[in-house]
Amino acid sequence: MNDKPFTKHWVAFVYLLVAMMLDGGVTHILSNWTMKPQGTAVPQITLFALVLIALFVPRESWLIIWAVVFGFIFDMYFSGLIGIYTMIFPLITYVVAKSRPYVPRTWPFVLAVFIIAQTARMFLDYAVAMVLNATHIGLLDVITQHLAPGLTLNMVLFAILYYPCSRLLVKLTRD
Repeated sequence: MNDKPFTKHWVAFVYLLVAMMLDGGVTHILSNWTMKPQGTAVPQITLFALVLIALFVPRESWLIIWAVVFGFIFDMYFSGLIGIYTMIFPLITYVVAKSRPYVPRTWPFVLAVFIIAQTARMFLDYAVAMVLNATHIGLLDVITQHLAPGLTLNMVLFAILYYPCSRLLVKLTRD
């Protein structure tokens, strides 16, 4: 893959904006099936987009800034606590971007990175909620009622979105 500097920073912004809108839309559309008392499966399309950009776009200098901006917007619209995703998104994006040279850009490896990123997001979110005394559920409940259904839903979304999204990013980085 060509590692020339990426100059279409606006594309990453639009890509993340569409991903965040899809997060809200897909959550709303699927809420009858994914938001149950026995477990919630929340789409993480914005995190998916951040992982793909970090892996497929070489040397995107604005990515951490976009992760902070979209983390803040995500906090305002989805989480209710300002600052959680403002810190989680850039942290995960930074780690994924640093692992880029070691991760082949094929779907099994990208899926593994996405699963690790989503698991890290869930546990970081849970840890912050525990520190702020905003939750009282146990770790086992987080794993069985939130992480497992969330991973299942996001693996299905990955299967649907991976090919078109990755091809778009590969095409944009070659032009």
